[in-house]
Amino acid sequence: MRYCQRCGVPRILTSEHSWDSSGMLFLTRDPTHRMVILDNEALNHILDSIADRIGIPVEQIIVEAKRKSGKHFMNAVLSGIKGTFARNLASAKVYQQLAHQTAMLGLGTAQVVAYKRHSFLEGMITDAYNPAAIAGDICGAFESVEHRFGEVSYQTEGNSLRLSITASGSDAEEYLDRFSYEPPPVIDGRNIFELCPLCRGPKDLGRSYDFDIEAGLIHEKKTGHRTVLVGVMTLKSLFGELESELGEEIPRLIMGIEKERVRGVIAAKGRDLDSSEEGYLRFLKTTRLKGMGNGVCVELADGTVKARVDNPYFEPLIAGMLGGFFEAATGGDAEVEWTDGSTGFTEVTLRPA
Repeated sequence: MRYCQRCGVPRILTSEHSWDSSGMLFLTRDPTHRMVILDNEALNHILDSIADRIGIPVEQIIVEAKRKSGKHFMNAVLSGIKGTFARNLASAKVYQQLAHQTAMLGLGTAQVVAYKRHSFLEGMITDAYNPAAIAGDICGAFESVEHRFGEVSYQTEGNSLRLSITASGSDAEEYLDRFSYEPPPVIDGRNIFELCPLCRGPKDLGRSYDFDIEAGLIHEKKTGHRTVLVGVMTLKSLFGELESELGEEIPRLIMGIEKERVRGVIAAKGRDLDSSEEGYLRFLKTTRLKGMGNGVCVELADGTVKARVDNPYFEPLIAGMLGGFFEAATGGDAEVEWTDGSTGFTEVTLRPA
């Protein structure tokens, strides 16, 4: 059975991922690779909004960032004997197996069209979560398997994406040296997930999401939005590349875009919000299953809110999420500040603008 008979979650998903009490989600085979469940509409909205506001296309920056981190991620997936086998016996079957990984993460379905070892790979991706991002992901996988630098091109054809990667004479290891990621220290938490007795994944996973790994799609039941699993390292690499290329204002721009989105989503529900300390903590509790971090305390004083989130996946997005809640609750604009999470936590301060 591809799906757990009890909770309906794909067995490959729960066997390859672990949910931690600290509010984080990891690859089981490599705990240094942290994952996060993201609203795909929110991710694309951020990327599209950045391009609109700065007036510059960002697709090539996305491809470059994703293939850097994508190769690093695939090196972890192909670690040990599995990686040795894949690289020594590289064939179209290897890439088709990697396509199952893409579908399991909700990134879309991929099919190999043509392949020649150490030379080229052509494929079709249906329902790609983001054209530029998945082009970078697959190019990174190609570089990891072939140990060759890849030149990638793609074009959309209706609901599908045709992708072509050609190996160059460059050594891909030189390219890898330009990628670096230092995860912050982990702060222990006390989150306890009720586990499915069959697959041992969190029960809330099946309660919260619908999975269709044949179509490469995951949808949140409550909103109907598409969601995806992506590496925190790849996400930070993507936004870091945008900041490096476009300027230091990008993190605050990302925060503002997310704040506006969250405020709109909450306002559309038309419900009264509990803006007490307990209300903020309940709101932050939704981040734990997604691997976004662990909201541990909130303080309210004189109209100012201070919240601490341990192990944040990306500080500007955490700050934007809280800022959107604040604006929806108060009906006014928020001034939002946050601290760097390199110590293992971030403190977000919200006050009326």
